[in-house]
Formats: sequence, structure tokens, C-alpha cells
Amino acid sequence: MVLHPYEGDGAILAMTFQGEGTATTRFRYIRTNAFTNERKKGKKLYTGMESTRSSNVGVGNDFPLPFYRHHLLTGLNKLRKNTSNTRAIFFGKKLLSLWSGGLPYKLDSLALSTDGRSQLGGVIKREESALGGKAAFDAQRNRLLFYGVDEDSGSSQLNIYEFNSKFQPISDNDGAVQVKLPGLALMHDFAITENYAVFVQPALKLNGMQYMLSKEPGKTLTMDVEPSLVHIVARPSNKRAGEIATFQIPTDGATDANLQFVNAFEEQDGTVVFDAIRSDGSNMQGANTRWPWASSLGEYQSLSSKKSLWRYRVHPQNGFISKDCISNDQIYFGVINSDFSGRPHRFMYAAAGALGEDVAPPQGITKYDLNSFTFESWFPESYEFCGEPMYAKRRGDESEDGGYILSVLYNGRDEFSELVVLQASNIGAGPIARVPIGIAVPHGYHGCFASNDDANWTFEEIERRAKLADKMETRGSMWNEVKSDFSGLGLRFDDMEEYFGDLM
Repeated sequence: MVLHPYEGDGAILAMTFQGEGTATTRFRYIRTNAFTNERKKGKKLYTGMESTRSSNVGVGNDFPLPFYRHHLLTGLNKLRKNTSNTRAIFFGKKLLSLWSGGLPYKLDSLALSTDGRSQLGGVIKREESALGGKAAFDAQRNRLLFYGVDEDSGSSQLNIYEFNSKFQPISDNDGAVQVKLPGLALMHDFAITENYAVFVQPALKLNGMQYMLSKEPGKTLTMDVEPSLVHIVARPSNKRAGEIATFQIPTDGATDANLQFVNAFEEQDGTVVFDAIRSDGSNMQGANTRWPWASSLGEYQSLSSKKSLWRYRVHPQNGFISKDCISNDQIYFGVINSDFSGRPHRFMYAAAGALGEDVAPPQGITKYDLNSFTFESWFPESYEFCGEPMYAKRRGDESEDGGYILSVLYNGRDEFSELVVLQASNIGAGPIARVPIGIAVPHGYHGCFASNDDANWTFEEIERRAKLADKMETRGSMWNEVKSDFSGLGLRFDDMEEYFGDLM
């Protein structure tokens, strides 16, 4: 048993709505190298973050999403298990799963079978130049941006990648820029505006000796209440691509580490505004490394940080302006209508605890009106718990809240899951539909909704592809889209860890 839910192997749940009240659901584990190796040998092979999980207290081990997400020792090794469990994205007819600290995995969109690790057509040059666990969508230009950080103790390199609608690097600057950042930059999220990519680098104290000896995050890093840094970086498509403006965020006694960005945009005078959910770990008291990790509200409250929603405003030339708390309620997984990504937004949706400002697990769905600063919520039964809300656009409706909110709900009493569908314009009314999934699905992290014709598959198409995928997996085939497919030994890139993993 893993010591934290974040260490679990990634799996993908997909539901395709064919119309007339029908839907096709499938669920499949991602066949990462680590998953395949452990399955073949019938035992646990990767220690991963076990030392940090068992000894560290606070935001680093936060529930459900920790700040310490990967070992600082780079490359393929037993301490850095790429579970590919953090985010699913569908763009340019491609389905990828992300993990903060490793290469993404490409999946078959219909069958959810694993094609292999991807270097995005060779844009990512080295395994050590791993991607972060977030992709940001530019709704105006139909583009997708990724980032990765080459972490080091003295300074780090930030890599930003920008792709067009065909999932090809844009022509400007070959779709990539590199920026130097001070110190060890541990960043797991970002947001984009029309011209910039926005990052927050938390203040960390680094133990140089432990960094040389172990690179174990729990021993090497300590989160500091010193001001975090906000980096405003010109995107690859910007005429000043790669230029960076860095400012301190005034501290109020709580760390700005582990921010979860909701959205960012530019005002007419150039001010960059971004909304984010902040984690304050001052309430956390311990680390539980046994299943169940929390079997009571009190246990969960000791393991999960206090959350709150904040709005930050900074001008790329004039500096930091303000940060204001929008809501002190316990919320998770903030999202918007993706058509407004990188643009001014009015509405935001989040999974919410049922105790208001007190720490509680994500259970209901809350909608915020950021113009009037009002909100409305819906909460299920006490034994039911919602995951991340996803905005699904209603065909033909261009309004910001004219679509639907989808969320996977887990019934803890009867141990099964279903998809709940709510009207985005009337969250308080509760679900207009509840779609049984047929199995109990573990709580997940980040998903997406694809509303275009690229994802409009029939049941027959999905079934045929799934049967083919099952045959391929039984033969042990794994195709990949990595630039350097073969080594001098005649082994595929994805085979290297399988053959030499015990030595790494």
C-alpha cells in the first residue's frame, strides 16, 4: 500500500455522450513503465517518496494534493516513480496524461490504452527536462502551453512550450523559451494570459548537504514564510519572448506554496490578474502512512491544509499591486469555462467542503460570481463526495455559465461512483442527471471535457478499439512517439527502464 494517495498509479476514466440518453464509459490504468514493471514482477519496486511521506508534516504532504510531488533525483530511478496520475488533457486529437516531474504519456482516446511516453514530437530534448503536471489553454488562439523546470540548487531553468491547434510547436521561437530562475524552483502550476505565462515560486530553505547526499525533499527542503516570487514571463508567441519580470508577493504569515491557479488575464492597463486557491498548512498536525489515511473528520483535518481563494494583481513594469482573499471557505479544484481561459472571467466553480471555513473533505459543488462576490452551493448526502468539477459547454450557447458542470461522485456508503450533471447557471438546484459508472472509481485529480467533433465517437468505434487494445496489451506491445525511438542496443526508449530498472 502506498503511503499517500498521490503515490497511486494513474488511471483514466472517460465517458462519451452519444446523445438520446446514451453514454459509453471506460476505465483503464495507465501502463506506465513503473506500473508494467511492478505488475510483471508481482511486487512493489519503487520506493518513490516514502521517506518524505512518513516523516514530513505540513503542506509538503497535503491531502489530497501534496506540494512535494517528486524526488529531486532526476531521470529514471527507483526514487522517482512517474505514475502519470495528475491530469488528463485532450487537444489536437491527442490524449495525454501528465505527472509533475516526468514525461507525459500518450493514450489512445477511444480505448484508453497506453501508447507510451512522449517527448511531444521531440520538443522535450531530454528525460531530465520533464514536464509539469499542468497544461494551460489559450482560448482566443486555440493553443496549448506546457512548462517544465530543470531544478538545481543554485538556479533552475524554466522551459515554456507553446503548441498550435494541430499540436505542433508554433513557428515563433520554435515554440519554446528558456528562462533562468533563482534557486531551486519547485513549481507545480501556472496560468497564461494573452501575452504572458504566470508562475509563483515559493520561498524554500535548502539544506545543501542533504541535497548532495540524498536529494530527499523532506530532508532537503523547508518551506519558508518569506515572500514568494511571482514571475511574469513573455510567452514564445510574444515579440519579447522569454523576458521575465519578477516581484515579491507580500507575506501575511502564510506560505504561497502549492497554489492552484484558476485563471489569469490582463486588464486594459497591462495589469496581470490571477485567481488561485492557496493552502495554509499551519493547522496540520501529522502524517498518516496507513490505509485508511483518514477515517474520521478529525483525522482528515490534521492531514489537510486550510484552503482559501485569493486574487492577485501585478503589473509587469510597475510591480506587485495587491492580493485579496475572495473567500475563506474550504474549496478545492477551482475551474472556469475553458472558453474564458486567459481572458477575464466572471464565474468560477470548485469542489467544496461542507463546513464552510473549517477544513473538510471535498464534498459539494460551489459557484462563485466574482463580479458580485456571491456564491451558491449544492451538497449531496453526507456519505457522498464530489471530485473536481468540469465545465461542459452547451452546444450553441456562448454565455459564460450556459453549460453544465460534471463531477464524479463517490458514494461511500454503497461504494459506487456516478457522474453528476448540474446546470452551471443554477448550481444550487442540484443535479439534473446522475449517470451510474458501474464501478467504484477512486478520487481523482484533474480532467477535461472535449466538446468538439474530434471526440464524438460511437459505441461501436470505442468497442472495436478497446478489443484491439486488449489484444495488443496481451502481446506486450507498446508503441511510443518519442523522438529517439531506438538506442544502439535495439531497445525502445520505453524499454530502457524495464531492462535496466533494477540497476537504477
